[in-house]
Amino acid sequence: ASVDPSAGGSNQKSSKDGAEMASNMKDVQYTEEGLQIPVGNGGSTPRYKWTQTLDEVTVLVGIPKTLRGKDFDVSLAPSTLSIKAKKPLPGEDQPRTFVEGELVEKIRADESTWSVEGGVMILTLDKRQKKFWPTVIAGDEKIDTEMVDSRRHISDYDESTQAQIRKIIFDQNQYHKGLPSSDEILGKKSNIPDLPPGVEYIDKKKTGCRG
Repeated sequence: ASVDPSAGGSNQKSSKDGAEMASNMKDVQYTEEGLQIPVGNGGSTPRYKWTQTLDEVTVLVGIPKTLRGKDFDVSLAPSTLSIKAKKPLPGEDQPRTFVEGELVEKIRADESTWSVEGGVMILTLDKRQKKFWPTVIAGDEKIDTEMVDSRRHISDYDESTQAQIRKIIFDQNQYHKGLPSSDEILGKKSNIPDLPPGVEYIDKKKTGCRG
């Protein structure tokens, strides 16, 4: 999906700018509760579009194609994000602020990056906690996080999570066969913690999925 370069804040806007801002939201669909239905596990705002995995958030901000990376002041802090032009754009009195605000969750700022490609600024925010975000900037429209696709290949997880998932799979297979679980076999109570937020094991035998 395209991102509109005029969707950032500014002091002077034409009617054309307003129409382009609205187009960022034209394909957005909502649940009955008023939450956005996720696209790429993310959503849209008039200023940017975003997607996410458990590990990172990708933010796409439309910018004028004449601007390069050197034309921006970008601040990536653990709890805040700021994208500003260094100089006023043509027809504007003050440097434009494209995105600015408090992040809904903390990031590893030193592991997060940004780049400019063909009229779009691409930011990759490294999540401090592996969980799905409802939005990027506090106060922006939220997605329904219960509708995100949390399935991914077991090898994509760290060793601890892989062990938890394999234990769940083993116990599910034992249950379907009428056999004791791993804890019952070992004769002890499990000390394996719950899966991280946003990670779930989907029992294919119950759902009818094929993989």
